[in-house]
Amino acid sequence: MLLFKFRYLITPILFLFILSCSKVNVGGPAGPKGPYGPIGDSSITGPIYGKVFLYDSLGDPMSDNSGASVVFENSSPLIRLLTQADGSFSVSSAPAGVYDISISKDGYGPMKLFHFEHTGGINASQTGRIELGRQLSSHYDIKNLQVVPMTFNQVHVMYITITLAHPQSLPNAEVLLYMSHAPGVGNSSNDYVFRTNYFQTNDSTLVFSPFNTPPSFYSDKLDVDSLYMAAAIDNPRLFSYTDSAGNMVFPAAGNLSNEVKVYNNLKD
Repeated sequence: MLLFKFRYLITPILFLFILSCSKVNVGGPAGPKGPYGPIGDSSITGPIYGKVFLYDSLGDPMSDNSGASVVFENSSPLIRLLTQADGSFSVSSAPAGVYDISISKDGYGPMKLFHFEHTGGINASQTGRIELGRQLSSHYDIKNLQVVPMTFNQVHVMYITITLAHPQSLPNAEVLLYMSHAPGVGNSSNDYVFRTNYFQTNDSTLVFSPFNTPPSFYSDKLDVDSLYMAAAIDNPRLFSYTDSAGNMVFPAAGNLSNEVKVYNNLKD
């Protein structure tokens, strides 16, 4: 009789124990998003529409936006279009997918659209506004770049002097200063690009001082003892995109200056 009572007593205890044991899912942070897959064969198609706007070397809009080439690089067969006078271009039917689009015209800096998603269907996928700026000619070349690290009242700065190859009065002296931990700095190889307007002291000379942007903005990229720098005059209107390697590209800028190596006092 005692054994019978014990069996009936242990059964609800085991049941309560099982209920008290629950699985806990501990989730970590989400990993990085994987790369886009290829276009592939898609039975879903639809139109694509976009517009390209052209600007001259002063950053002013052009009246004729025709003749820009628009290429859907990973399409098969290759989709290649030319813009109309109003800058418009369209594809009547393209397979749904993710496209890389390049836009170019002779004399203008190219533009890239990476991972443009075309959903297909009745409504056209819109690329949005695309702008091309005229590349600055050799008339805007820099004859010499000089960078001098200095310290004032325990504040580290860089005094930058640019000598123009062709003396002139620049309407808006926007300058790109490329910086890298390794030589060969430029649009496709840099750790950081600082773009701002410089003060023109005379027809030949541009200066910027101090360069003391808080290092916290880019300390992870400039935590090195020496910096390699080069500069270029940029179109007054900002034209830029980020390439597949993560570099900020300014396609409407002029030619690069000489490259200088300086002590990186900004990291201190």
